Amino acid sequence: MPATLTITFHKFVEPRRSSWWEAVRPKGGVVRGGYTPIGHQRIPHDLGHLATEAHFGIDDGFWGLLARGATFRRGTDRRPTRAGKAVIAAHRAGLHRAEQLGNGHHAAWVAGQPTPVATRFDALAAAWDVVPDGGTLTVRWPGAEIVVEPVA
Repeated sequence: MPATLTITFHKFVEPRRSSWWEAVRPKGGVVRGGYTPIGHQRIPHDLGHLATEAHFGIDDGFWGLLARGATFRRGTDRRPTRAGKAVIAAHRAGLHRAEQLGNGHHAAWVAGQPTPVATRFDALAAAWDVVPDGGTLTVRWPGAEIVVEPVA
């Protein structure tokens, strides 16, 4: 069974549409990242990847590796550690495939094209849409289920 994460996405509309997340790892560590503009997307980039990786049961993508202790050089507040880099090195090909798959399915959904992940994207987008400025949406990895209703 894959390690779990509880991830809280934070939404900011003003002064510009952006988001960031914090993930609580199984052994208690908190990792923050995903400081990105939302732009014309309906959901944050990293939430799109979470949906895709969950849908296809990918455990060697970004979220699965983060749950297992990976430390990424970019995009998080953690400094790379020897053990964290080793997790990434052991799963580099899977991580690359997951990134491509996530980008492809998310882009297809945004463009209104068919994707088997559409139902999951739609559910997360509906929940994200009601998150107010400064509010949060909490989901659990690996299933991408919403664990608490959006709050301000």
